[in-house]
Amino acid sequence: MADDERDLRRERAARNEALFREVNERIEELSNSYSFTTFVCECRNEDCVDPVSISIVEYERVRGNPSHFLVLPGHVTPEVENVIENHDGYAVVEKIGAAREVAEELDPRDDDT
Repeated sequence: MADDERDLRRERAARNEALFREVNERIEELSNSYSFTTFVCECRNEDCVDPVSISIVEYERVRGNPSHFLVLPGHVTPEVENVIENHDGYAVVEKIGAAREVAEELDPRDDDT
């Protein structure tokens, strides 16, 4: 696969995953009185709405880095991300290449967006 095509795939994946991250930000806002809640898998599959149940504290820890996302086992896309943590029921992935740049650019917590 050519570098340009790989970058394009990474950018598309990151944009889709950033959309799910926005959904999870709203879920967190609505769940602020709970310590544990259900978020949406942040994988690149635009049809995926599978639940990921984690604590608000854990979600905040993952969200501390704009290139990190929560995905379910089997939802990892090695061309655009590396698994950096495996947990019971979910993984934390880090975007690579162009996907990382897009994820950081689209971070809803970034004051510049």
